Amino acid sequence: MSAPRSERREQRLVFGEVAQQYDAHRPSYPDALFDTIIDFGGLAAGDRALEIGAGTGKATLGFLARGLVVHALEPSAEMAAVAREKGIDVEVSLFEAWTPTQPVRLVYAAQAWHWVRGDDRYERVADALEPGGTFALFWNKGREWTGAIGAANDAVYAEHAPHLQGGAAWNLERWLAEIAACDAFEAPVVRSVPWSRTYTRNEWTDLLGTHSDHRILPDEQRSRLHAAVGDLIDRHGGSVDVVFDAVAYLSRRV
Repeated sequence: MSAPRSERREQRLVFGEVAQQYDAHRPSYPDALFDTIIDFGGLAAGDRALEIGAGTGKATLGFLARGLVVHALEPSAEMAAVAREKGIDVEVSLFEAWTPTQPVRLVYAAQAWHWVRGDDRYERVADALEPGGTFALFWNKGREWTGAIGAANDAVYAEHAPHLQGGAAWNLERWLAEIAACDAFEAPVVRSVPWSRTYTRNEWTDLLGTHSDHRILPDEQRSRLHAAVGDLIDRHGGSVDVVFDAVAYLSRRV
């Protein structure tokens, strides 16, 4: 008997199944975060950058708007196709399989570094950077819902997907410690930019449908979970205010 569909798929590659939905509903990042990275690196228009795991170009556009020349790597052909429609220079490749051709001033990964494998991944970043070049890792980290709607949300996950309670396993400190332990980089600094958005029922469940831990659920379980989350949002006024922290780890190649 063949393995269930959810077990055959590799979690880091499921985003291509919903590339257009991902592009429509995944948030970008606040302007202040892009400006912080530019300032940290002393970057200027015309500087070259490498993006690891570009997706559909959510972060890419922020750096292009500031004049950087970005070469993007994205392992999903479906996601890369959406990025190309925006004029982004994107190569279908895992970072682990890619070889640099000329050094860049910035290497960054937005919502993607936790998918990169290989014990030599930091050394590979250093090889791609000019001396003194900037290494930036950043994520949008959603805060836990609080109050009555938070309790209701916890109850829904406890019933329909208990292993997903608490959301993504945001062990970001691991990456901070790994950068600090790598001789190729200076001690990293942390920058965080809070921002918020109000989501309707459909907007939130459409966003959940792009999360990898939801994608790999069996279809029927995912449908039940999203319907229950949508119903609780309706019961609590039809929308939910979500606070994000755009967290960046910044370092320089020594």
